[in-house]
Amino acid sequence: MTDPLDQPEEEAAMSLVVPFVICQSQGGTFDDDAFVAGFQCGEIDRALLAGAALGAETVRFPLVRTALIRQLELCAMNRGYPHLDVDTSEEWPEWSDVAFSTRDPKEQA
Repeated sequence: MTDPLDQPEEEAAMSLVVPFVICQSQGGTFDDDAFVAGFQCGEIDRALLAGAALGAETVRFPLVRTALIRQLELCAMNRGYPHLDVDTSEEWPEWSDVAFSTRDPKEQA
């Protein structure tokens, strides 16, 4: 059995490995949620750009914030990925697995 003193004092939570020091939670001026959303959208947009440059037909992203999907769909269309496949679980509805494709997945089968 695990010693209770070895357990964390607070409930487990997610946190950034490298904090965004310009966010309000760190004393900065930018809203935390908006900054994190913009950061994830930027990362995905950059990966879509690389995928397009490499000729990838499909680019997949696990653990995308579900609330960002509408915006990411526009980014993906801009990069040549007009087709979207989203898998959101009932257990974790705030997160989705997303795939952007150059061709309709229904036509590929």
